Parts: sequence; C-alpha cells; structure tokens
Amino acid sequence: MTVIATSTQQYSNLVKREFEPEWGYCKKLVTYNGTAVATPIGTVLGSFIASPVGTAGSIVGTGNGAMGAITLTSNKDMVLGTYTVKIVQATANAGEFALLDPNGKVIGTGTVAVAFSQAGFAFTLADGTSDFVAGDYIPIVVTGTVKYKLVEATATDGTEVAKVVVVGDATGRPLSTTPVVNTDTTFLVLYRGPSAVADAALTYGASVNTAAEIAALEAQLTAVGIDVLDQV
Repeated sequence: MTVIATSTQQYSNLVKREFEPEWGYCKKLVTYNGTAVATPIGTVLGSFIASPVGTAGSIVGTGNGAMGAITLTSNKDMVLGTYTVKIVQATANAGEFALLDPNGKVIGTGTVAVAFSQAGFAFTLADGTSDFVAGDYIPIVVTGTVKYKLVEATATDGTEVAKVVVVGDATGRPLSTTPVVNTDTTFLVLYRGPSAVADAALTYGASVNTAAEIAALEAQLTAVGIDVLDQV
C-alpha cells in the first residue's frame, strides 16, 4: 500500500472533555528541558526543580550553632518554599532535630553535628557555644525553577510522576519539531481538571513499558483532575 500522507495527532483526538476551554482554565504554559525526543500532542510530562538552592535563615531561639552548606537534589516530594529545621530534643553539645516541609510535615530527622542526608537535603547543623533548646528552629528557603521532562518510570528527580499532558506548542498548535536536548522549550499543557483525555492518545517515556506503570501514571493524572478515558 502506498502512503499518500501522514497526519499529526490532533487536539480533538486527545481531549474529550474540558472545563471552560474558551478561557483556558485547565491549561498553562510550561518549560520543557529534557531529551531530544518527539513530543506530540498527548505526551505525558513530569516536573522537576532545576538547579534547586537551599538558603538558611537566621536561627530563631537560644542556640547559636551554624548551618553548613546545603546541597539539594530534586525529587518527587521537593517543592519550592520554606522548610524548617526544628530542634525536638535538646542535649548538651548535640540535640535532635526534624526537617519539616512547607506544609509542616516531618520529612526527615537528624542529629546536631552529624551529617544529614534525607529527602533530597544534605547538610550539617553544627553545635555552638550556646546549646540548642527544644523549639529552636532554622528556616531553609528552597528556590529554583520548575521544569518538565518526559515522564519515565526509572526517573528519581520527580519526573517519575505524571503531572501534565502536552496539548500544543507555545501558541497551542501541534508540535512540528523535536526539542533540542536540555534546552528550554515552551509547551502548552493540560495541567488540571475537570477534564478528560483519551488513553490511546497518551504517550510516555521509553521506560514506561508495563500495564502496571501506565495504570499508575493514569491514576496520577486523575489525581490532578485529568480523567483518563478508555477508548476503543
């Protein structure tokens, strides 16, 4: 059979329901920065924090220890905002602390003067001439830029979680080119609901290759309001 022409996937093949489409309620522009692969309409992306930086504020309380250099590694739970290192148990020349996320959830525990490495954070809180007391705390402001990549089952930087679905280029038209590797590219995406997409129109990274992995990613889209419909 002779192929006369090929057709680019259309928006209508993907999006089956969308709240207030004329206002773009469910859509936004995002920055893609990943591999140089084709990203047609229906490509599922995950997000990561590019070049995250943790900046410690002044100690609030009695102790005068010092926060050492902070190294951050993007992961699925890391967000931009103010984290808190809080002393929960005081000990002479030491003490125990908890690391709380911006919502107040404990995401790690550690010991003063001992290297801490959990939840994507690495630092050492040094003891001072005045011991910490329970309730002392140090804010850590996490800054960076949220960017997107093809969702991959093998990722560990946050892009293992499905967050958005590509619906066009920066102007909302079908994508006609492949992004340059590790170069910022603007996509229009569906990022929330109420909306619905066809499962057969979705594409994932190469490491997403089992029914269980696809089902998990579809559930993650549903969690942000993007229902995934079975299409026959």
